[in-house]
Amino acid sequence: MIRIYLTVVILTIAPNIVRAQTTLEEYCDRVLLYSHELVDRELALQGARSEELAARKGYLPMLSLARQMNVDVRSPAVGRRWGWLTRLDVSQPIFLGGAVRAQAKQAELVSDMAEFSAKDARRFVRYTAEVAYWSLSRAESYSDAMEEYVEIVRSLCDVVNERYNEGYISKSDLLQVESRLSDAEYQLSMAMQRRDIALHNFNMLCGVEPVTSVILAQSILDEGDMPARKSVDAILEHHPAYRASQLEVEHSFWGVRAAEARFMPQIEVGAYALLQPTTPHVKGGGTRLDGGVLFSFSTPIYHFGERKHVVSAARSDYLQKENALSEEEDRIVLDESDAWSNLSATHDRVQTVKQNLALAQENLVISTYSYREGLLTILDVLQAQLSWLQIYTNAITAQYDYAVAISAYRYVVCDMW
Repeated sequence: MIRIYLTVVILTIAPNIVRAQTTLEEYCDRVLLYSHELVDRELALQGARSEELAARKGYLPMLSLARQMNVDVRSPAVGRRWGWLTRLDVSQPIFLGGAVRAQAKQAELVSDMAEFSAKDARRFVRYTAEVAYWSLSRAESYSDAMEEYVEIVRSLCDVVNERYNEGYISKSDLLQVESRLSDAEYQLSMAMQRRDIALHNFNMLCGVEPVTSVILAQSILDEGDMPARKSVDAILEHHPAYRASQLEVEHSFWGVRAAEARFMPQIEVGAYALLQPTTPHVKGGGTRLDGGVLFSFSTPIYHFGERKHVVSAARSDYLQKENALSEEEDRIVLDESDAWSNLSATHDRVQTVKQNLALAQENLVISTYSYREGLLTILDVLQAQLSWLQIYTNAITAQYDYAVAISAYRYVVCDMW
C-alpha cells in the first residue's frame, strides 16, 4: 500500500523529481539535428539562394565567345571552299521593360519563402518531438499503473486464499479474484507492448536503434506551467506560414510586372570583335580583325491582344494570393482559439482528476480493510479496484493531454524554434 500512497502523492502535488538523464530540450535538439525533412528544407533554401544570386547577374554585362566554321557546296572561283570565324561579344542591357528587376525580385522572394518554409518545418519537427517525448512518458506511466494494479490484485488474491483456506468464504470469491488477476496480467502485457512501440518511435526520430532503452528526465506527471496567451498581432508578426503567404502575394505582384515587361521596349548596347581569314581565303592569306559597337532597340506593336490576356492572367494569380493570405490569417486565428480552449480545458481536467484519484485511493484502502474484517463482499472490493484503475488511467490521460496541449499551443503561436 505504500507504493499506492506514493503514486497519489506524485499525481496530486507533482514534485520536480529528476528521474533520468534525457530532458525534453536535449531530445528535441537531437531530433532537429537528425530530421531528414529539415535537411531537405535546408537544401531547398541553398538552391533558392543560388537562384537569387544568379538572377541578380542579369544587371551585369555578359561576355560571350563564338566560333564558327563553314564549307561551301560549290568550289569558289578563287580561294578555299571552307572558312572560319571567331566572334567575341560584350552586351549590356539598358532597359528590358523591368523584366530583369522583376525576375531578380521574384528570385529574392522565393529565397525568403524557402527560409520561412525551413522555419515552419523546424517548428513542426520540434512539436513532433515533444509529442513523442510525452507519448513515451504516458506509456511508461500507464505501464507502471498496470504493474501497481497487478500487485494490488495479487495482494487481494493472497488474502482471499487465506480466508478460503480458513473456511470463511466460498470458492466463488477465490475464482473471481483469480480471474481478475489473470485479466490484470493481460492488461499489463498490452501496456508493456504499447510502451515498447512508443520507445521505438521515440528512438527513430533521433536516429537511435529502436530498442535502445532510455530514462526520461521529465514526466507528464510533472505539471507544466500554463503559457500566457498571445495576441493575434504578435502571432502573425512571427508566424512563418503567414509570412510566407505575404511573400507569395508580393511574388505574384512582381509576376504582373514581369508579364508587362514582355511587351515593353527593350534597349541593349554592346561591342563585338571578329577574327576571320582575309578574303579571298587562300593559303598564306592571313587573318583580319574587325569590330564594332551595337545599339539594339525593339518594341512589340501588336499581337492580337496577347498582352491584355497575359497581364490579366498574372493579375488573377495576384488576387488569388491575396485571398489566400486572408484565409491563412483566419486559419491562424481559429487555430489559436481552439488551441487555447483545449489548453484551458485540459488544465481544468487535471485539477479535477487529482481530487478524484485521492478519493478513489481512500475508497480502495477502506474497502480492502473492510473485506479483511468481513464487513464487505468481494464484489465491493473488486469494484473499488476497478474504480481506482479507471480514475488512475483518467489521471494519466489528463496529464498527457495537458502536456500535449501546452506543446500544441506553443506550436500554434510559434513559441518553439
